[in-house]
Amino acid sequence: MSVGSIVKYYRMKNNLTQGELCEGICSISHLSKIESNRYTPHEETVDALFGRMNVNWEKEMKIYRNWKQKLESFIIYSVYYDLKSMELLYRELSEHEAYIQSTDLVNKYELYKLRYYLFKKEIPRATQQVTILKKLQSTFDDYEKGVSKVIYLMYDIFKQDFEKAEDRLIGIEQYRERIPHMFEGELYYQKAYLLHTKTQYGRSSYYAELAVDHYLKDCNYIRLLHAQLLLAINYTNRDLILQADGLFKTVLRNAKMMELDELYQGALYNYSELQNRRGLHQSAYELLMELKQLIEPGTDYYQAIMIHLLHTATEAKISIEEPLRKLELIANRKNDAYLDVLTTYFRKTQISQQELLDYCEDIAFPFLSKHGYIKEARSTAWKLADYYRSLGDKEKEERYSLYYYIKGDEEP
Repeated sequence: MSVGSIVKYYRMKNNLTQGELCEGICSISHLSKIESNRYTPHEETVDALFGRMNVNWEKEMKIYRNWKQKLESFIIYSVYYDLKSMELLYRELSEHEAYIQSTDLVNKYELYKLRYYLFKKEIPRATQQVTILKKLQSTFDDYEKGVSKVIYLMYDIFKQDFEKAEDRLIGIEQYRERIPHMFEGELYYQKAYLLHTKTQYGRSSYYAELAVDHYLKDCNYIRLLHAQLLLAINYTNRDLILQADGLFKTVLRNAKMMELDELYQGALYNYSELQNRRGLHQSAYELLMELKQLIEPGTDYYQAIMIHLLHTATEAKISIEEPLRKLELIANRKNDAYLDVLTTYFRKTQISQQELLDYCEDIAFPFLSKHGYIKEARSTAWKLADYYRSLGDKEKEERYSLYYYIKGDEEP
């Protein structure tokens, strides 16, 4: 522990000046060097300084070891995604933050606070925490530098600053051997997620498989489920139907059993996409109806579910009038061009196939592809490619097919 920082902590707590504390013990300049940890004092000097402040050094060591142990537990909870335990311990640590910040525990404490804020999805506090860490990073040891690189990557991805995240990954690869072993799985997972956002499903699967393997060996069962879900989604997009189906069933069963509600909901949503892909639209519709009951109306996730439900009901030849009316209300309230395009698309499905295809070519595909809605643009491109294939128009079939395949697994 940093003895000087502890001396300074208790001096300030007792409202003593440096001169008042060190009188008859050492010089002010000597005390200044001690408090800034530029000089390790003799045991007699430490005893005298603490004695003047009525601080028992042996008791102090026990207090320090207690908070060190609690911080280590806080770290373990974060690595193994035990968010309930992490939250309880965070409250206790934050109540004694001034003491912890006076010790050599401060860097780890501040680093894992950032991770905690990301888990809580508190972006403003996370952003503020990044600023604090930037001021501390010149004092990081090798372990703390390695941890910070991975947590900063998580922060960039969470903020959807994917370009910055890619640059950070390049830096991490150059620093690879210094990343702590317990963070390897997290690094694989974040890299897989980043590649998934770029629709590079083959490469994403590779790193998701590495994450699964790491979490399995590390007995990190909650993060294992997250990695398995990401892998199942990638398998779905690669048409590896049986592999995806098996993983989805595993994740759904274990997430429900472990009461991981958010993970269970994500698995329901993505399993419905697999069922649609294999033509089991009624099954997909039932999964989405179950999910819809679990999500609060008005949220962005609820909106995404309604869109997916409309696509699925259209394929299953189930009436879309009620969900479409609800989505139109959301679109009108938000004045959202994306939602306007989609609601018009679904209205066209109720009129005629030709009018729908004309709308896809003239309005929907140009808008979706231009504004980066890759998933919806690919689906529209495939519909148009299939249409022009049936007409024997090779040029237009190739144009839309090319977009579909390039955006499906584009190399960097």
